[in-house]
Amino acid sequence: MNPNFNHSLHNRAILLRLFGTLEEELLNQILEKGKVMELDTGEYLFHQGDPDSSLYIVLSGRFRALAEQEGDTWHALGDIGEGEPIGEFALFLGEPRSASVVAIRKSIVLELKEKDYLGIVAKHPAFSTKLTRFVVNRLRRNTLQQHLETSAKNIAVINLQSENDITDYTEAIKAQFESLNVSIQILDHDSHAKMALQDIYDTLEQHEGLNFLVCSGENLEWSRQCIIYADLVVLATDFYADNRIYEIERHLDLYSNNILNKKIYLLLLHPEEAKFPENTRRWFEGRKIDLHIHYRKNHGPDIRRFARILANKAIGLVLGGGGAKGFAHLGAIKALYDMGVEIDFLGGTSAGALYGMTASFSDFNREKIDFYSQDSANSKLTRNDFTVPLISFMSGKKMSNYIKKMMGNTYLEDFWVASYCVSTNYSNASTKVHDRGLARKQIEASIAIPGIYPPVVIDRQLHVDGGVVDNLPIETMYKYPVKHIIAISLTQLKSQPVEFDETPSPKKILLNKLTGKKKYRIPGITSILVNSLTLNSRQKQEMAKSGVEIYLELDLKGIGMLDDTRWKEIVQKGYDQMKAALDNYPPEQKFW
Repeated sequence: MNPNFNHSLHNRAILLRLFGTLEEELLNQILEKGKVMELDTGEYLFHQGDPDSSLYIVLSGRFRALAEQEGDTWHALGDIGEGEPIGEFALFLGEPRSASVVAIRKSIVLELKEKDYLGIVAKHPAFSTKLTRFVVNRLRRNTLQQHLETSAKNIAVINLQSENDITDYTEAIKAQFESLNVSIQILDHDSHAKMALQDIYDTLEQHEGLNFLVCSGENLEWSRQCIIYADLVVLATDFYADNRIYEIERHLDLYSNNILNKKIYLLLLHPEEAKFPENTRRWFEGRKIDLHIHYRKNHGPDIRRFARILANKAIGLVLGGGGAKGFAHLGAIKALYDMGVEIDFLGGTSAGALYGMTASFSDFNREKIDFYSQDSANSKLTRNDFTVPLISFMSGKKMSNYIKKMMGNTYLEDFWVASYCVSTNYSNASTKVHDRGLARKQIEASIAIPGIYPPVVIDRQLHVDGGVVDNLPIETMYKYPVKHIIAISLTQLKSQPVEFDETPSPKKILLNKLTGKKKYRIPGITSILVNSLTLNSRQKQEMAKSGVEIYLELDLKGIGMLDDTRWKEIVQKGYDQMKAALDNYPPEQKFW
């Protein structure tokens, strides 16, 4: 190792990135007092229960925090990457280590002993403030944004069918990274296998952008080294190829339950003008996949989506429930695309699930969205569907038949854009996130408003509307590799007082409607029932909205839960309000 490593420009940049502006004297003191430590793959920085109270700062590499339990079992808490501190809680609280931390690839840290830290703080109190601020932000982040671990720097790419040339796909990705101002470096067997391991490591760490390590079944020893150095593994495969476990997958032991295992993304390659995917789920057999991504050759949105995901710039859209008001989601989505915002992940509850999944199933095609908007409204899905009110007022058959006609036997994992919806598992009183399975069945579960529609049975469990527990499923979106989240609510959280002291009788309400005086503005039975059911999730929504990039609470006053005859007006309101929100977004903060 370079003896001046701890004084390098790289290390100074890491500290400035972590703490912000630092006085030159303070920066030099941290580097001089700190001890540079190098750890190999699989080496522990410390173990759970250790009394050590040193503070560590990751200068390069990647670590994994583990909660260890009896019987040699463990639970991965998350990964820690370059520029992040480790062990600050033990330093502040004087308690034993609450988790174990292991290097999942060759890594370097700067160690500050407690006495050295206190000595620095005595001379520079601001250092303590800066570290405390980081800890507070991380605590706040951990409540919801558990996905916000440092993005991958070294990416191992495995082409499962090595006989298939995927150059056209990779060249398009490379060009897209350049447009995002993300520098990429490609290391393959022919160009780097003969280099010394330390030289390969230095080549990876000295590059500021992303490193792609190209694995090959013909060069398994090289591929093993690539996996050791990697933060993330991308499996690239022809979508229509044999889904067997290939020799290179077995040789690299990708799917064993090992603490050093890296996250695995499955990149499913489709030809140009590919038909809608079918039976994607076969690729999950025998594999532990963290994320699958569909990618059509020369298809701009797919190329850009994959690049944004790897560059930690992906965009997630979360849509809330609200009956026929959900038409506004379609207008908002059209506005987003008109303004150049492409969606990489989509999630929704109730109406957000129905209309959001419709848009995702349509691949965000404007003509298809317009068709389903008008067609569903003309089908009068909430009219003439009443049944004997033993478990619900409506049978739900009209809605169920329409979704089936639209989506057939498509599975959620077949959607071009990764999408999920949320229901409430009535059988065990919990939230259920649906990201796989028969799409129409999962959507029916998410929109099954208690008392209005009957519960939906999935895996012998009863499911009802997701809005009962989470009417705007932002928290679920944090589990995806997204950087920016846009959340759209159809229900206003602010107080809405009435202008009367007692609830009017049905006679007075009817007379008020007939005379057109509008003396009593009171919600209908459907709105009261639905909003009462979702009151519990509104507090959750209030807490979650602070962590999103754009939170839009649509103003849809005067529109009822069943006003689908006003669909054009509702779509337009969604479009206008989203466009206005984007137009007024500070230019320096625009991420699209």
